[in-house]
Amino acid sequence: MGPVRAKSSDSKGKKSSSGKKSFDKKPSGKAAKTSKPYAKPTTKVTAEAKKAEAKKTEAKKTEPVGSRAQQQKKQRSDRQQQSSGGDLKIEARKLWEQLRRGDLDADVRRTHMAAMMELIGGRIKEITLKHDMSRVVQTCIKHGSTEQRAVISGELAGAEIELAKSMYGRHILLRLLKHCPAARARIIAALSGHVRRLVRHKDAAAVVDECYSVYANAAQRWALAAEFYGGECAVMGAHVTSVDAILAQSPQRLAGVVAALKASAAPLLEKGTVQHAVVHRVLLDLVRLSDGADQRAAIEALHTLAVEMVHTRDGAHCAMLCLLHGSPKDRKALVRSFRPFVRKMALDEHAHAVLIGALDCVDDTVLVAKTLLADAAALADDLLPDTHGRRVLLYALAGRSPHYVGADALAVLRAGDSVRAATSKKDPATRRRELAAAAGPPLVAWAERHAAAAVFEPLPSQAVAETLVRAPCDKRRAWDAVLALVSHDIAPGHVLLHPVANRVVATCILAGHAPVRAAAADAAPPYEGNPPFATDVLAALAESGQLLPAAAAGAFPVRALLEVPATAGRARELLAPHLAVLEAKAAGNATVAAIVALLK
Repeated sequence: MGPVRAKSSDSKGKKSSSGKKSFDKKPSGKAAKTSKPYAKPTTKVTAEAKKAEAKKTEAKKTEPVGSRAQQQKKQRSDRQQQSSGGDLKIEARKLWEQLRRGDLDADVRRTHMAAMMELIGGRIKEITLKHDMSRVVQTCIKHGSTEQRAVISGELAGAEIELAKSMYGRHILLRLLKHCPAARARIIAALSGHVRRLVRHKDAAAVVDECYSVYANAAQRWALAAEFYGGECAVMGAHVTSVDAILAQSPQRLAGVVAALKASAAPLLEKGTVQHAVVHRVLLDLVRLSDGADQRAAIEALHTLAVEMVHTRDGAHCAMLCLLHGSPKDRKALVRSFRPFVRKMALDEHAHAVLIGALDCVDDTVLVAKTLLADAAALADDLLPDTHGRRVLLYALAGRSPHYVGADALAVLRAGDSVRAATSKKDPATRRRELAAAAGPPLVAWAERHAAAAVFEPLPSQAVAETLVRAPCDKRRAWDAVLALVSHDIAPGHVLLHPVANRVVATCILAGHAPVRAAAADAAPPYEGNPPFATDVLAALAESGQLLPAAAAGAFPVRALLEVPATAGRARELLAPHLAVLEAKAAGNATVAAIVALLK
């Protein structure tokens, strides 16, 4: 390798002693003269930029003052003024603020209503679909006169479908249905033929349900529901009110009706839109009129949806038919779906019949006892004082007693006896005994705690009487709680004289001795292991010396003691010496007169 050459003098830099380049010297010559410091590039100010700058300056001068809420209110007002009809909306809202007050004088309200109608008249349809103006129109319907409501209804004629599908317009239709009877028929007629579509719309469905459930008569209800049954049924005359009337005239249409019901119900079941009364009617007729595979498919689809239908008459009937016609697997699924809602169903006017239907036909009484009956018994304090709630628990003891099972539910149960015989393997008497054995102990425990007070209450007293007479278990302590009241001194409000409590004692005395009425033929018989009710009552009255005062006061249980073979002889012996005293009291008391007749 040869020697390293020395660098020329025109090289860009010099090497220092340390071997690094040095840039200490400034460039000389032409390069030094042409180098200039960095200058920021300038842009030409255009006319548009000047205008924008002027606007910013003007905006700074007119910055909004006040709170944020005040600024937003002003912005809304400005927007409304700029929109079409803005001045009308602002004036209408000012009047509405006065008109909607609850403490407004009637004359002042009429004046404001006249001013409001003059302001919005002719433009009601234009403003109803807005939130704030919808509230204005609703208030006008609520507080307006019959003539003013007719004007509003007339301007909205022909827009029923649009209003029903509007989030705000639907409330105007609901107000018209409530306050303007003359508009109801027109609204129902306008909705008829569009129900299949509207019932799946979240806003319109509420209007359809209100029309069907509250305001429509039988013919109008059929007009709303007819399109679900096929084209032929939809064009039938106004004299038709149900599909049964059509099938009675033309039985050959059954297959077409069932096919149409299946097609109509399919999208409703898929979306779970089954909470409306008109849908309940459709599903009821589908389950009722179909058979075989079609019926099984409908019942399977309702496993988890039936509980959403039981709050209406048709929905409860449909659920009862699903239980009746379903397989054991179907019944099990339905019963389990009911369990989280036992309290709500038991207290409902229609849903309680579904629970009774489950008790009446499900063979798996262990499942029913652990789910429905156990949960209902735990709610005894809430259910037994209720008109509907008590029926579920008392059915387990009394069976199909007409005192506790409503006429509609009883008709459904009796009509399904032939189906139950084919779909259930357990004997009805065996099922009844098993249900009573499950419901008896918790009801007896309830009676022990509350009998002393419950016998004086109309509905709980029935539960006490049925528990004492029919519960198949030891109830001595519960009976002693009632018997302790018998020994008290006879006075107004005594258990033997109280119009409610005396029936409990008389029912126990006559248990097993009174003739069974034809209407109560389906009721369960009294339990054979009951305490000697009649003997206990007679002994308590004799020991306390209250038998004669009770008879003289017209206590009905004393008359019952004279009619029951176990105590009739002994009661006569005790009362016969006082016949003259009782005859003196018999003039104004029918019960005392009956006691005297029995003694003679």
